[in-house]
Amino acid sequence: MKRVLVTGGSRGLGLAICQRMLREGWEVITTSRRPTPEIEALVREHPGRCEYLLADVAKAEDRDRLCAAARVLDGLDGFVANAAIGTEGLLTLMPEPSVRECVEVNLLSTILLTRQVVKGMLSRGGSLVFVSSVAARTGFSGLSVYAATKGALASFSRALAREYGERGVRANCILPGFLETDMSATLSAEQQERVRRRTALRRLGRVEDVVGAVRFLLSDEAQYVTGSEWTIDGGLTA
Repeated sequence: MKRVLVTGGSRGLGLAICQRMLREGWEVITTSRRPTPEIEALVREHPGRCEYLLADVAKAEDRDRLCAAARVLDGLDGFVANAAIGTEGLLTLMPEPSVRECVEVNLLSTILLTRQVVKGMLSRGGSLVFVSSVAARTGFSGLSVYAATKGALASFSRALAREYGERGVRANCILPGFLETDMSATLSAEQQERVRRRTALRRLGRVEDVVGAVRFLLSDEAQYVTGSEWTIDGGLTA
């Protein structure tokens, strides 16, 4: 049975990825800063195949505790770096602690956790999937810091594909558009309508629109796919 670690899996896209991979027959380990009724129900529904670990990957002590758990990092076939926060605000008005938190959660913690995950994949190969954003490829006012972290994540993924391809480790990146999740719910009705008008399909995305791509990139069907970026935005950047 194949095993995947999904960060930020208690809700939204992360939860949908966990649900899909469990249906595909995988063993799923997931983390988040706080549990939700949805992830607790998923653990009960799949005893022995779905494990939830309370961990804030932005905290060094939580990362160390996670990495020290041999059952988590040994024998992983896949890793989905999904945990992120959507810090919004004009750069000149954003407090420095908010800037640092966004960089810490979205980028630095992912890099440090990936370092540990890759070590466990060097002898057997594996698939790394990084959840970036279309904000990394096109400008959105008020998302400069968020976009910077997501753009760096895409660059990180491409570099990893080169560094560890010969060891059978694949690295790919997905760039979703605005999805109907708790993160986009912070946008005002006017902001959401502007996004819809800018999108070719004239709607926000659903998590179901994205999880299929993640499933493919984790699967053996994608054995020759690495260093790629998958834009899933309904034509927002077309």
